[in-house]
Amino acid sequence: MTTYVTHPREFEKKEDSLRADRLISLILALQDQGKTTAARLAGALGVSRRTILRDVDALSLSGVPVLAEGGPGGGIWLDPAYRSSLTGMKEAELRTLLVAGDARLLDDLGWGQTFRETQAKLRASVPRRFESGVERLRRRLVIDSRWWWHEAGEPNLEVLQAAVWEDRVIEGDYQSWEGGAKAVRLEAYGLAAKAGLWYFVGRREGEWRTYRVSRFASLRAAEAFARDPQFDLSTWWPAHAAEFAGEMAGFRFSLALPEDRLRYLRGIAPGRVDPVGPWGRPGWVRVELGLDSSLYAELVVLGLGRRCAILDNPQLAKAVVRRCREGLAAHENAPRGRA
Repeated sequence: MTTYVTHPREFEKKEDSLRADRLISLILALQDQGKTTAARLAGALGVSRRTILRDVDALSLSGVPVLAEGGPGGGIWLDPAYRSSLTGMKEAELRTLLVAGDARLLDDLGWGQTFRETQAKLRASVPRRFESGVERLRRRLVIDSRWWWHEAGEPNLEVLQAAVWEDRVIEGDYQSWEGGAKAVRLEAYGLAAKAGLWYFVGRREGEWRTYRVSRFASLRAAEAFARDPQFDLSTWWPAHAAEFAGEMAGFRFSLALPEDRLRYLRGIAPGRVDPVGPWGRPGWVRVELGLDSSLYAELVVLGLGRRCAILDNPQLAKAVVRRCREGLAAHENAPRGRA
């Protein structure tokens, strides 16, 4: 067995590098958070409270104006007049910045060109030693967050964006999956893009709700409202995304189908299919589905045709039969094109 021995100085260099990175992270955390506690800084940086206090002493000795106060209401903060210009970026940090964001999605907000110009400036400022790595990244990785059949333009986005910026109430009509519309009046709190689709977060009667932007109609901004200062979309959205997805899968039913049709079913209802196990006929399986609406469920069943059986939703079965009869009546006597 071969044993490799590293000189103690190499450990010292590595430790010095790690500490330098941590001190930079500490400065950035203090600039971002303002006055905070050693315990919170320790949690954010993944070190002990004692390490934070040692690092604060080190920053102070190096001339960084870190202030500290003990007791209730105390904490650690930077002199408000101090702003550090930390330009010594690593290659991994540059890669993250150059990959982050989607110019086509930002086009919806009117920021696409600014984003492209910013990316160009960032690439132009890349240190020479990182140029080859950044170029390899550009040629090998693309992030396109839009769905394949994305409809161009969001006519309501401009009104909603302005209402969110200006803390205004919006009024209009909102269409359901089935096509019906209802009047809504909402306080405009935020916008979120998910898989290339825009969603609006508004408050109604003290509760925050999520709406698909493209389903608003006759939309207008009304009077201003007093925004809840505690609301932070960057933390609210991740916490409520799963709940919102559950609401979008509220129409539940079970199907039986041949196992070889599972792939097709997952293609037309991605993420909505939960296999349960074998079913009565040889080669058939039972699955449970949660879809947005009865209309979506009808389309799924009609797409499978006779190679499926609805197991536990007689209302859905009746709706599918009615849809088939209406289709036959509409198309049996349809005028034929010329041969």
